Amino acid sequence: MASTLESLASTIHTKALELAELSKENGINPSLDDPVASDLSSVTPLATRNELIQAAKDLLYLAMGPTDHVLSLAWSAGDAANLDLLTRFQVPQHVPLNSSITIPELSTATRLPEDVLARGIRYGIANGLFQEISPGVFTHSAASAALASNSHLRNVVHFGTEFLQNILMHVTPTMLAQLDENTDKVPETAFNRAYNTEQNLFEYFAHSKDLNKKYHEYLMGRVNTPLWSMDRLRAAWDWGSLGSKTIVDIGGSSGHTVLAIAPLAPEAQFIVQDQNTDALEMGKKLVLVSPQVGDRSRITFQEHDFFKEQPVSADGYILRHILHDWNDEDSIAIIKALLPALKPNAKVFISEGILPDPPAKRLNTLTNKMILIEDQFMLAAHNARERTVGDFVRVFEAASPRFRLVGVTSGAEAGAFQSLLEFEFV
Repeated sequence: MASTLESLASTIHTKALELAELSKENGINPSLDDPVASDLSSVTPLATRNELIQAAKDLLYLAMGPTDHVLSLAWSAGDAANLDLLTRFQVPQHVPLNSSITIPELSTATRLPEDVLARGIRYGIANGLFQEISPGVFTHSAASAALASNSHLRNVVHFGTEFLQNILMHVTPTMLAQLDENTDKVPETAFNRAYNTEQNLFEYFAHSKDLNKKYHEYLMGRVNTPLWSMDRLRAAWDWGSLGSKTIVDIGGSSGHTVLAIAPLAPEAQFIVQDQNTDALEMGKKLVLVSPQVGDRSRITFQEHDFFKEQPVSADGYILRHILHDWNDEDSIAIIKALLPALKPNAKVFISEGILPDPPAKRLNTLTNKMILIEDQFMLAAHNARERTVGDFVRVFEAASPRFRLVGVTSGAEAGAFQSLLEFEFV
């Protein structure tokens, strides 16, 4: 049945009352302006919030009409650019959490010219960032206070607005160049065009300490947000049943996946493999300051190119957010590189987002839409993609008919980005 203004308003009223009651029970006071105790996401069921958000956005679309709806999409780049300006110049951190600041004071602290700063912060206010309590005097809103106090959130924003938005804007010119028969030099990816390089993203990052640092801060930042939290990975499989088995985290960067599951498997041995030696060194330091892992000697780090033959015959292998960086041909090659090391009944765990099967639906919530956003990131960065369950099965079957899919634990149903697919080598 088609949604109407009346039916949507009724849904919104019902769900808002449910959330209001839950808020009172948990001492939460939802507010756009008050930074203290205003975040509903920590205490309310995701399904209830998403039902409210879905209905509220549909109501907005109806009220806006199709023209304003399309124009708001066309000009959304201005929102990302404004967020980039405010966070790159550390405006949130220079606005006091419990008092106000003037434009001249904020200009001195951020080094932004007063005119540019005033225009930028007022644009931010239009999007719910900051408040202007009197002309030229500013305080925090709940959203800007979150940016000021949460370094992980800022790191995700920095990489998203500075790097990811940049390469996304080069997708269309790259596609046009690839279709232009009169062009000799054609970039393989939007990233190649944006950064004027023939190296792939990982090769380029390896020679750019600044981008490499921001990339790994971004990865660490994501796992410290609810959408990317390791909680779903920890709950997706009985890691305690590993006993004293050995698990290899392939392309494991600084080891945040292993650090999340090692406390659940206190007798297991873990090897974190990556080609990025800076990330491996970072991981060794993280292990030393992580009291939850117990015996630190059971986590080791190893330099390895996952396109090369796997040197460790283990009981299980984890590929977390790896295959989506590569096209099908390369993904098959990554899985095939495991074959010489695989013994019967060895497990291969894939922790990634899963694209929903078509037909597509309108998605108004970030938790549901994130997989499509990430799919665009993969297109721009690597000319790769996110996959459906069927896509993963086809990749594994192409690598070897001895793989079988044991099961899938959906993260999306619990509001997480990543799901867990368990394959077994038989």
